[in-house]
Amino acid sequence: MTDTADHSCDTPELHDPLAAGRANISGPGRLAPETAARITRRITSYSVIVGIILIVLKFVIWRESDSVGILSSLVHSSLDLIAALATFFGVRYAARAPDAIHSYGRGKAEGFIAVLQACLVFFSAAHILEEGIERFMEPQAVQQGGAVLMVMVIAICITACLLMAQTYAIRSTGSVAIKGDRAHFLADMASNMAVIIGVSFAAFTPFIRADSIVAIMIAGWLAFTGYRVAKMAFTQLMDRELPDTERDYIRALAGHDDRIIAVKDLRTRASGPHVHIQMHAHLSETLTLIEAHDIITAAEQRVLAAFPAADVTIHPDPCGHSHGNARFRRGD
Repeated sequence: MTDTADHSCDTPELHDPLAAGRANISGPGRLAPETAARITRRITSYSVIVGIILIVLKFVIWRESDSVGILSSLVHSSLDLIAALATFFGVRYAARAPDAIHSYGRGKAEGFIAVLQACLVFFSAAHILEEGIERFMEPQAVQQGGAVLMVMVIAICITACLLMAQTYAIRSTGSVAIKGDRAHFLADMASNMAVIIGVSFAAFTPFIRADSIVAIMIAGWLAFTGYRVAKMAFTQLMDRELPDTERDYIRALAGHDDRIIAVKDLRTRASGPHVHIQMHAHLSETLTLIEAHDIITAAEQRVLAAFPAADVTIHPDPCGHSHGNARFRRGD
C-alpha cells in the first residue's frame, strides 16, 4: 500500500498497479449510470429495428420457397423481436434511479428480462424441432433456392453488424439483458448459416431432407442458447459475487492506503447497471473518529472513481475486532 498524502484520492489512475487492474476489467458499475443508460437505450433500439427487418425479409422468402429451414429461422427472428422489445423497455426501467420504494434501484429487472428471453428461446426450439421432424418424415423440395440464399446472406450481414454493437455495449455496461439479447441474435446468425447449408443441399442436390435436418440442428442450438441465457439470469437474480478479478481490484482500491491495515468481509453483487459493494476496513485503534472518517471517505472515493454506478459501504473497525452476523461473515 502507498500513502495517499502526495496525490489526490480522486485520481486512482495515478496509482500504477490499480490503473493496470482497471484496464483488464469490464462489467456492471464501471460507467456513470447516465452513460450506461444511453448506451443500452441506443443498442436496444438497434435490436428492435434489426428484428423487424429480419422478419420482413424472411417472411417474404418463406412464402416463395416454403422452406422449413426458413420457417424455423422466421420463428426464431419473431421471438428475437419479442425479446428485443422486452429488453428495449426493460433496460430503461432498470436504469431508473433508486427512490424511497426501491432503495437498491430496479436493476434486477434486467435479470427478469433475461428469464423471459430464455423461455422464448426454449419455446422456439421446441417449435422448430416439431416442424423439422414433421418435414423430415414428409420431405418437400425447396423452391427459389437462389433467392433464399441471397436473403439469408443479407440477414447474416445485418445481424453481424448488430452483434458487434451489442458486444461493445456488453463490454462497457455488463448488461445481462443485452447479453441475453445478444445470445438470441447470435443463435439467429448461426441458424441463418445453417439454413444456407441446408437449403443449398435441398435445392441443388437430391438430398431434400437436408432442410429438415438443419432445422433439427437449429433446435438443438437454440436449446443450448436458452440454457446459457437462463444461467446468466440466475447468476444475477441470486446475487452471485462479482468475478474474483473485480473483487481483487475493489479490495486493492479500498486498501490502497497504509493506514488501512486490512480489508475484510468484502461482499458484492450486480443489479442491472449497478453494483452494490460492502466491506469492513481494519484501522489502528489510536485514530480519532474524524481521522477514521477521512480515511474511509477517501477509500470510498477510490472505489467510486472506478465504479461510478456503485453503492459503496465501508465500515471501519479497530484492528482485530469483528462484528455482525457470523452467518454472513466471509473473513477475507
